[in-house]
Amino acid sequence: MITESKSCRLCGGLIKEIAYLCDSPPANNFDSTFQKNKTLAFPLAIDFCKNCSNIQLRHCLGEDLLYSDYTYITPKSESLQNHYDSLKCYSVKKIKNLKDIDVVEIGSNSGDLLKFLKPFVGSVLGVDPAKNVAKIANEAGIETLNCFFNQSIADKIKLNKKLVNLVIARHMFAHNSNPSEMLNGMKNLINDDGLIFIENAYAIDTFMHGEFDQIYHEHMFFYSVKSMENLLIKNGLHLHDILFSDVHGGSIVFIVTKRNIGKTEKLKAQIKLEDSLFKDDKIFKVFINKIEEVKKFINKKIKYAKENNLTIAAYGAPAKAFTMFALLGLNKETIKFCVDTSPTKIGKSFPIFDIPIISEEAMQDESYDVLLVTAWNYKSDILNKAPKIFQSGTELIFPLPEPTSMKV
Repeated sequence: MITESKSCRLCGGLIKEIAYLCDSPPANNFDSTFQKNKTLAFPLAIDFCKNCSNIQLRHCLGEDLLYSDYTYITPKSESLQNHYDSLKCYSVKKIKNLKDIDVVEIGSNSGDLLKFLKPFVGSVLGVDPAKNVAKIANEAGIETLNCFFNQSIADKIKLNKKLVNLVIARHMFAHNSNPSEMLNGMKNLINDDGLIFIENAYAIDTFMHGEFDQIYHEHMFFYSVKSMENLLIKNGLHLHDILFSDVHGGSIVFIVTKRNIGKTEKLKAQIKLEDSLFKDDKIFKVFINKIEEVKKFINKKIKYAKENNLTIAAYGAPAKAFTMFALLGLNKETIKFCVDTSPTKIGKSFPIFDIPIISEEAMQDESYDVLLVTAWNYKSDILNKAPKIFQSGTELIFPLPEPTSMKV
């Protein structure tokens, strides 16, 4: 199922088009065979609501298309472990008796964050709709409910968890076309002095850096501080603070409360910054120019490689690679293979593009000269292991946030 919105899905206001990027298949859904007609492509068009500052995807895909063959598994990386630690440290400062509280994570995936937090809190519980990843979490000892989160699930959780003082929703809140339903469930789940952490790729970073590949069908909204605050007010919640991280090319953690305990100075300053960026559509003009800059850089690199009979491959099969390949018109004629570390993806292929996905081990038996790093948001982790896994002399192309290339 696919639905097209002609008004703002958060406030019902008028919307205008920011950009149409391309048509792309649903991200994180891979073909196990090389059948071009197996998966359809759908429009990636972005609209903006001036009334509430909401940025939204015009076309929303249903759960049947998004999660029928879901393969995303939270990667293991030093940068993510450091981020988990920063969330824990913030929780220690803000939540009394952290060691006694219940923590619930919505969209908990394989349970890595909850596993990290478990020694520091009373109990942890995950909620995730993907059957295969929920199974991985449960087998690892992280209790996980295999379902979509809503008010009914919140009520069931409260029967067993009486001290829910922290609810976490990392990089999944934008995946829901009706966020108010989720917020109501969260609001009723936490205690009066509890906190909600909502983490997403930050709209300001996404658009100011030209990170067009953050735009794919799972991401139905691109939240700024202004749009999140408007949404929270509408649902009887309050935005208290914000945290920033480099996760996914620039992420923000919205710190949400049931009681109005005021805004931090950091939050107030960020609202002023956003006002200046949204004025006269400055941020969207930057976005369009950045896209053209990245396209020009990569196309030049690919043209040179082809003219010199160099073999091009890709490193990383994240959701953002779907948009990268679609926008640049890349397929198996240009990209020989794509390397990934997720067992749920290895051995499959990108739909429509027909680019096969292989493991790092299998890469050792392949010849290649250039790697387009589609998992550019893990640049530091990749560079740390590059001498061990890549052939000497390989050129690595990092398309974003600033297009660059370097040789191993």
